[in-house]
Amino acid sequence: MSCELTTKYLGLELVSPVLVGACPLNTQPETVRQLVGAGAGAIVLPSMLQEQVVHRLIKSTDPANAVQRSGYQPQQDRYNGGTEEYLRTIERLKDICTVPVFGSLNGSSPGQWLEYAKEVESAGADALEFNLQQAVFDPLETSNDVESRMCELVRQVSELVSIPVAAKISQRYTNLSSMTTQLQKVGVSGLVLFTHLPQWDISTDRKHWTIHWELSPINTLGGILEGIVRARAGDESVSIAASGGISTAEDSIKSMIAGANAVMVTSAVYREGPDVIRDIVDGITQHLESTQFQTLQAFRDACPTNHWDDEKSVRLEYVDPLTRSDTYFDPTPLVSQHSGDSYGHPN
Repeated sequence: MSCELTTKYLGLELVSPVLVGACPLNTQPETVRQLVGAGAGAIVLPSMLQEQVVHRLIKSTDPANAVQRSGYQPQQDRYNGGTEEYLRTIERLKDICTVPVFGSLNGSSPGQWLEYAKEVESAGADALEFNLQQAVFDPLETSNDVESRMCELVRQVSELVSIPVAAKISQRYTNLSSMTTQLQKVGVSGLVLFTHLPQWDISTDRKHWTIHWELSPINTLGGILEGIVRARAGDESVSIAASGGISTAEDSIKSMIAGANAVMVTSAVYREGPDVIRDIVDGITQHLESTQFQTLQAFRDACPTNHWDDEKSVRLEYVDPLTRSDTYFDPTPLVSQHSGDSYGHPN
């Protein structure tokens, strides 16, 4: 690379700002070797689930009821390898990786299961990503209660380990700036914006809801950029990784202009394979060269740091585009009547 792409994220110096986000692909040594060879700055393992760790704890004393009490299902082990294999995977990847390897936890409630974070650290993980799930099951629980519960989880995990902890959160916060400040106070080292959420749907025949996972759509960058800006308003020093729909060098550059230290690419790897990492890294390099920046840090230092600082500015970002034109951009592709039915559905 003719330009220096080193970036600092979670206090770690990475050779590239392009990270491979949490997914099962990152448990396969050969795939990881290709991703790192393509220019990935770090690898994030799929999350170890709260249910799996709780099941391991319960089955030693109450094996007959461990599944029912924990919510554990065997397919969870197929997702990430299971509690024991997960630790061995970290050890294997650390032997072959020249870049940091991050562990990941996914949960929504406190308990002894959080101690698993210490095992992830002992296995050699360079950092820990905590995917905070807002499991709201009490209709009387307020938003303040939810935020306090999430912050308490991060506080407990941060006190258990000495490696950096990043909180991976959703967009479902009334004031992301405030949440950023709260998470910083309890010891978080950085944020991942945002966690990918499953899609809810309804079966019209069975009158039953269904939930399924989809790859991130390629047109979701706007919400991520807004989130980065709002999080930065809460704390300008916090490390931020953009996540959820980053698929090109242009997406990555926009995210860093907004204030991200790094970007996480996942769905694009599923779509295009490890070479997409090389394409993104090369694209960032070409952009820096064309704008005559010698380093990524110099480029980031030249980016704006304060997008909105008063009510007038915040109002203007909504009102101005609404009233500026009589026509609005439609991102939905047009369907020819010759190739679709009367409702515009393609044949």
